[in-house]
Amino acid sequence: MQGIVIGMPVAIALSGLMAGIVVWALARWPLDKSHIAGRPSRQSSNYFLFREGLLVDHDITRPGTANDPLFGISGWPQLKEWLGHRFIDLPDDLPAMQAGEVVTFPARDPHDEAQVTISVLRHGHRVTLIERALPMPAEWHDAKARLAFKRLHRMASENAPIAICILDHEGKITWRNAIFQEFSEKDEGEILAAVASPNEAAGHPVVLTDPQGGRQRHVDLTSIDAGDRHILYATDVTELINTDAMRSSFIQTLTKTFADLATGLAVFDRGQRLVLFNPALVDLTGLPVEFLSSRPGLLDFFDRLRDRQVLPEPKNYATWRAQINEMIETASDGHYAEAWTLPNGLTYRVTGRPHPDGAIAFLIEDITDEISFSRRTKSQLEIRQAVLDRLDTAIAVIGPNDILILCNDTFRERLGIPPDDSFAETSLDEIVRTARSRFPNDDLWADILAGSGRSPIEGRAGDDTTGRVHVRTEPLPGGFTMLNLTPD
Repeated sequence: MQGIVIGMPVAIALSGLMAGIVVWALARWPLDKSHIAGRPSRQSSNYFLFREGLLVDHDITRPGTANDPLFGISGWPQLKEWLGHRFIDLPDDLPAMQAGEVVTFPARDPHDEAQVTISVLRHGHRVTLIERALPMPAEWHDAKARLAFKRLHRMASENAPIAICILDHEGKITWRNAIFQEFSEKDEGEILAAVASPNEAAGHPVVLTDPQGGRQRHVDLTSIDAGDRHILYATDVTELINTDAMRSSFIQTLTKTFADLATGLAVFDRGQRLVLFNPALVDLTGLPVEFLSSRPGLLDFFDRLRDRQVLPEPKNYATWRAQINEMIETASDGHYAEAWTLPNGLTYRVTGRPHPDGAIAFLIEDITDEISFSRRTKSQLEIRQAVLDRLDTAIAVIGPNDILILCNDTFRERLGIPPDDSFAETSLDEIVRTARSRFPNDDLWADILAGSGRSPIEGRAGDDTTGRVHVRTEPLPGGFTMLNLTPD
């Protein structure tokens, strides 16, 4: 007994020594991890319980997923949309199945081991999302970052200022943003019909008519292929269509106005190419319509005018070219206006008008009759003045504003006014003052000033020193008055 007690410390010591040796050996021996790498992957799952297609329960409690309003799952269609991008052949409706039957849907990516299963419960269906492999921390972080970015994209689409929806392979809407939801059921039907017949609606906006007020909306559709789905953009272009219609109407009005103008119009753009002309330009210049329609340059245009003798004949070509360049520069500054006297006797008034964008408009107007009338009028006035100057009676015509209009040389001589003195803006008061000093008669001249041609006045004035004259005023049409001074 004593020997046993004595041997126990020795046994304990030997056991500790053997354990230390084993630990040291395991630490030194290479660890074979092949059995760890080949072990089955851990898996996790989430379930969703549906009754008559509506979500009644799930086991997702982490914020930012099913409890997040952006998640938006209330029934099988929303869950299918959420899972459909990753898993193939998910049914439109939860299938009718036998008790104990399980339908499995694999992921689209062959390397993705996730699955979705659908099984039958007593009062509905159980949908289970199974993840076969848990990601590493970096992969998990990347997934979280992608999810945040996806939510940002979804928010951008949801709040976009144009209508957006997503169509499945059958052409049914699986998602629509807030703007698209403003379309009525009738409008959505017309939009989907247009998408289904792209050849008929190509290049033409869809016209949506409000059955209540009859107001029309024009919607431009753009469809983008996204695999087995389509992204549809519907842009309201009503204002653009109305503006374009107003612009077309305005252009037609301008075109009709230009066509009726007697003045020739030629508009050159900033590149000095002819972009607009009217029929009057063809009539005045004789230039062929084919040439004008070919958008000639400014110098080519004036070259043709010179060839057809619609320009004043220059002394030499070099001088003419310099004059044309100077005319173009002057017109660009808005100062060109000149009368062209042509070899055929016609006279054209040519005006250059600049535009803010660098364009130049030339207006060509036939003023031959105006010039002829002006010349005839001037000639008649000169003849009448010559006739008046040869009369012995001094004659002056006073206007309605009591300003001298005209007088003859005899009137100047009788009042002692030098021939070189100007009568411009000479008033009746000044004429009476001069006449009174030469032919005194205060009462007569006072009556003439007071009457101002409203009634005839007649009398004698003067004395033995300056001579005597017979003074007479006669009213004329239009408020004019004729003043006569004849020797007495």
